[in-house]
Amino acid sequence: MKKGGHIIEIITPHKSTEIKELEGIKVHCIETRGPPGMVALKMIKKALKTDGDLFYCHELDPLLYSIVLKRITRKPIIWDCHEYLVPMKKELQGRLSAVLTEIGISICAPRIDHIITVDNRLAKTLSKLGKVTVIPNYPRLSDFNEPTSRKKNEKFVVLYVGGLTERRGIKIILEAIHRLKKRKNISLRIVGGFYDRELEKWAHKYDSENELNIDWLGWVDYRELAPVIADSDCGLFVNQPGPRYLKGLPTKIFEYMIMGLPVVSATGPLLDSLINGKNLGVTVDSTNPESLSDGIETLIEHSNLQEMGKRAHDTVMKNFCWEAKEDKLLRIIEKLTS
Repeated sequence: MKKGGHIIEIITPHKSTEIKELEGIKVHCIETRGPPGMVALKMIKKALKTDGDLFYCHELDPLLYSIVLKRITRKPIIWDCHEYLVPMKKELQGRLSAVLTEIGISICAPRIDHIITVDNRLAKTLSKLGKVTVIPNYPRLSDFNEPTSRKKNEKFVVLYVGGLTERRGIKIILEAIHRLKKRKNISLRIVGGFYDRELEKWAHKYDSENELNIDWLGWVDYRELAPVIADSDCGLFVNQPGPRYLKGLPTKIFEYMIMGLPVVSATGPLLDSLINGKNLGVTVDSTNPESLSDGIETLIEHSNLQEMGKRAHDTVMKNFCWEAKEDKLLRIIEKLTS
C-alpha cells in the first residue's frame, strides 16, 4: 500500500501503549491490560482519530470492531481473512468458540465492502457473505536476494523454518532425522521457536540423547533469513493433516523455493500438483517419520539437485511472488476510495 502512494497507519495490541515507526509506517501500539472490551474500545477510538479514508482489518477481532467504525464514519472497510477461522477456533478453543466465531463472521462480513483472502477454497466459503478477491500471501522478492551458485556443504543441510509445535511436525522431523543420520551424512538446521515448554524440553533431550547435533538458530529476523535459506540444501514443510491444514499452498515453501531450494512437503491436493507436477521436490506422508526420511533421501540422491532448485526458483519468480499480485490489491483500494 505504501508503495502505491498511500499513507499507512497501523493500530495493534501490544504490551504497552506507544507509537513506533517501522519502515516509514506509523504503528500505534495499544496496551492489552485492562478489563474485557477495553482493548477493543481503545483501538476503535484510535482508529477514529486517524481519520483514515479506508480501514483495512486483519483477522477476526478487527472485523468485529469495523462494524462500529463503518456505522460512525461510513468509510469503506476491507477485511483480510487468511485463516480457516471456524475450524481453527474449534481446534484451539473448542466448539462453542467456533460457533460464536461463525455467528460473528456471518453478521459482520456482509456489512463490509470487500473481503481479501488467500486461496480459492476459503474464497468459496466467504463468497456467500460478500465480495471476495483472492490475493495469495506470497513472499516479496525484495526480501530475498537472487540466489548465487550454491557451494556444496560438507553435510547435506536440511532446513526447517517456522513455529515448533506437534501440529507443524517437529516430533516427526526429529525422528526422521534420527533415522536418516544412521545412513546419510546430514545436518538439521532449525529456524523458529517453541510455544510449549514441555515440547521444547523433549526436543532438546531427544537431540542430545540421539546425538543429532541440531543447529538451533531460534527466531531470525525475516530480513536476515535469505542467507540462512541459501546456505541449506532442502526445505521442510511437514504440517500434520487437519481441518485447516494442507488445503492451500503455504508461503513457507515459496520462501524456500525463491532461494533455490527444493522442498520436502506434506502431501495435499495443491501441494502434490505443484511440487510433484513441476518436479520441485517431493511430497510425503507428514505423519510418518520413515516417509519423511525417505523423501529427504530421495533429494540427497537426486542426480541434479541444483537444477531442481533453479526450477523451483524460476517457478516462484514467474507465478508466486507478491509483486505479481500487488496491483490487484491497489486496484481494489483505489476503487473503494475514489
